[in-house]
Amino acid sequence: MLPPKARAAFDAAGKKTKGAALKAGRAISNATPEPVKERLELITDAALVAAAKRAVHLLELVTDWTTELMDCEQVLKHHRSSGRDVESLADLKTLDLKDLDDYTRRMALKWSTGGALQGGVMGMLAIVPYAGGLAAITLDMVAMHILSTAIATRICYAYGFDVTDDQMRHMVDRMVVRAYKEQAPKAETVRRANAAFAAGKGRVRWSKKLRDDHRLMSAVEKLMKQFGNGRAVPVEKVTKAMPVVAIFAGASTNAYVLGDVAHQARLYAQTLFLAEKYGLSLPSNLHTADG
Repeated sequence: MLPPKARAAFDAAGKKTKGAALKAGRAISNATPEPVKERLELITDAALVAAAKRAVHLLELVTDWTTELMDCEQVLKHHRSSGRDVESLADLKTLDLKDLDDYTRRMALKWSTGGALQGGVMGMLAIVPYAGGLAAITLDMVAMHILSTAIATRICYAYGFDVTDDQMRHMVDRMVVRAYKEQAPKAETVRRANAAFAAGKGRVRWSKKLRDDHRLMSAVEKLMKQFGNGRAVPVEKVTKAMPVVAIFAGASTNAYVLGDVAHQARLYAQTLFLAEKYGLSLPSNLHTADG
């Protein structure tokens, strides 16, 4: 039910990242235990293995979420179970707005939580050796677009609008285009965290070049110094903080974006529903995807 290009991109990115994640998991799991002095590094590796495994399951979950969200029958089933006689999306137009709002009221909160889960795992995966970087970031961007489209589609269905109609397609386009604008800063932060993690791993001393080349590490070092009353912070400790930065960037951004898509889509669909129901005219900018 996804647009062909989106489905192809998701499949391609997912296949590449799934394979890389599994390869990373095997490589780390089969590693020979290090001496006691390096046990802390193994703890970090163990966390990365868990992230790799969760990412594989998350890809399957995103597919399940999308399939369910883009099935309008699920909306109709909800209203039938509440005793409302509806057979098609058009029948929803005969209901009161409060009845339709009951279905969508908690969607923003639900998808903020879902976005945090998806963004956190992908942020961690971007740090995993052999699986990180471009593959994980690309997959995250594609998955976010697909989920944004699916969430907006579900909300349109919830108010009786059939987005498979080409004339109504701009509704979903308008709702998800804002999601793209929020992705670039997150992707750049995760990319920098990935590069800093790779550059700092195994280092025992700071250097001017390391700080200059990886300003994210330098910023985290300064923050840790503030909390440590100005004491020097080992490069190893800052390096181990990079996955946390990636997780925070992915989780917080995706939580906000998906929650915002659900919230804005709901407001827009409510406006369209009321305008159509009572014969009101909409501002001209609401008739286009980029208005």
